[in-house]
Parts: sequence; structure tokens; C-alpha cells
Amino acid sequence: MLTGECYCGEVSYQIDGDLITMYHCHCSRCRKLSGASFATNGSLEARLFNITKGQNNIISAIHDGHYRYHCKQCHSWIYGESEDYQGLRFIPCGTLNETPTKQVDHHVCVDSKADWIKIDDQLLQYSGRRPKQE
Repeated sequence: MLTGECYCGEVSYQIDGDLITMYHCHCSRCRKLSGASFATNGSLEARLFNITKGQNNIISAIHDGHYRYHCKQCHSWIYGESEDYQGLRFIPCGTLNETPTKQVDHHVCVDSKADWIKIDDQLLQYSGRRPKQE
């Protein structure tokens, strides 16, 4: 089991299992959401994800079929969903309280990465989003 929470602690969640993937996303939206050069996110089965505190403090935003749910107090991104990846939830790994078993295994959206970033690890790289078969 993994737990996580937003910056101010008003929203908490629990994952009854582990992540399917953990990856660095270099898309401009993730850079803007995180305020960093890339975001480290995880995917998991939606059925394993539960809000345990602060459901009434969650607000949503949609962009191009991607739904993001944020704390309305501190505006931390809590989780996301995508029309393209039914049955999955996506979380920003920085909100986790524990270290997941799954470790970072790939980069996505490397075609739009920040020019100042050099990827020098041996992880798989996808020019766009990761293919759906995995």
C-alpha cells in the first residue's frame, strides 16, 4: 500500500497496490504543472486509487482529453485520468509518502523536452506518450 497527499495536507489518497509504471514526462504541460524541467509520474489501475481525505477539496481541469484533479487550497496536482488510457490513473510521484517498489523505467515526450536538459541515463525514451499496449 502507498499513500500520498497534497502540499497543504488537505487531500490524501491511498493506493492499494503498487505502480504499473514510473516515468519522467518532458511535455510542456507537466513542466508547467510541476514548475520543474520534467515531472516524475506514475500510472496505476484506477480501481486501486482512493481519496481518503478531502474529497470536497478537489477541483478539476481538462485539456485535450486529459483530466487533472487538484487541491483547491494549495493547487497541488493529486491525480489525473486520460480518455486515451481508460482504467488508469496517473499521479505525480512527488506526492507519495512512501517509496514505491516500481522505479523510473522510461522517459516520455522527449521531443518536447526543455533544451537545457540532457538525458544521459539508459532508460527507454519515447518521442511522445508511451504506447498503450504496456
